[in-house]
Amino acid sequence: MGGRTTRYEVKYRIPLDEAEDLMRWVSQRMRSDDFGEGGKASYSVHSLYLDDARWSIYDDTRLGAFDRFKLRARTYGFSPGDNVFLEVKRREGELMWKTRAEVPRAEAARVISGDAPQNLPWTPALEAFRAEVDRRQAVPRVWVSYRREAWVGEDRGNLVRITFDSNVRCAPPTSALTEPAAWYPLPDVAGIVILELKYSGSYPGWIADMVRQFELERKSMSKYRHSVDVLLSNGFAMMAGRPRQAMPGTGEVA
Repeated sequence: MGGRTTRYEVKYRIPLDEAEDLMRWVSQRMRSDDFGEGGKASYSVHSLYLDDARWSIYDDTRLGAFDRFKLRARTYGFSPGDNVFLEVKRREGELMWKTRAEVPRAEAARVISGDAPQNLPWTPALEAFRAEVDRRQAVPRVWVSYRREAWVGEDRGNLVRITFDSNVRCAPPTSALTEPAAWYPLPDVAGIVILELKYSGSYPGWIADMVRQFELERKSMSKYRHSVDVLLSNGFAMMAGRPRQAMPGTGEVA
């Protein structure tokens, strides 16, 4: 399974009390995402991010490079039967391309470690992920976890998606994609909800009305970059090398 998706992606940071009003407004105009647990719109997301020995992905994010890149393994649970999505995500400004290959957890661990999958065909999305791991000699750097509430638009072919991310936490990488023993909160987003607006083509007029009504201001937020900073501040070496620390006031994009 897997493939490539292309879309625009814009982020906002919203105080929790304001986000609750916005969530109610959105819920009256969109349907809950299919990933929602128990028929609701919310679910947990856990992503293991990879980077090279020079921490070039971290640096590009910290410096706000126009062309950005993410390499990660995403799962929605830590049970042995929960599959893993191996993702390559590229961005040019607000335009994003992503490939993702859904694979069993054991096979995902093999691919990340540099071994060939044993019981899995080489799909284009899986090849794209493995090619980037090999080219960059990328290794696991940090787990990022959060609670997501997701809504999908009923118009324009369901190509509009709004997500609200909260309770963002991080942890050092683990072997075999197992659940970390402890998580660390991100102080920079305490009491904050990260809203992501994702769409293909142009979004409906009511989305523009939402932005005006709630006075939303774009403000980027890289969960990966902030998670690395938190773990470094807690004394974790996180594999080989060490990224340069962000300067106060440095712009960033996810």
